[in-house]
Amino acid sequence: MRVIEDKVTVDPHHAMSKGDIPVIWWSIPSEWTNGIETVRLCSAQQWPLRRAFYSEFNQMLTICSRGLTQDQTIRAMLTELAARGLGLKFQRWHRLPEQDEARVERIIAPLVELIVPQLSRKRVLCGK
Repeated sequence: MRVIEDKVTVDPHHAMSKGDIPVIWWSIPSEWTNGIETVRLCSAQQWPLRRAFYSEFNQMLTICSRGLTQDQTIRAMLTELAARGLGLKFQRWHRLPEQDEARVERIIAPLVELIVPQLSRKRVLCGK
């Protein structure tokens, strides 16, 4: 798996670093990550509806984390991966049906509690 981090020179920075991705990968079931060749920390900041999304075309997981907290970013990423691993389909506006959303939340909640303390707290400040 390859990790790409778009360069960001102004605030807000990415909520996670390139080095955080392997920590997350080791903490989740391998079925969720099968087929993912690239993870991209995207510099888009327009508050996309899809904060994390997988493209089968290029086998890439894209994470839009600028301006989000680590917790929000991890939840979006794990929701995408869990839904993919469970074979769930997103509806309009990249939302899961309520029943599936509750199921996924129950599955990812303990993982979020496990992963967030392990992530780096390092922040790069612009101009310093």
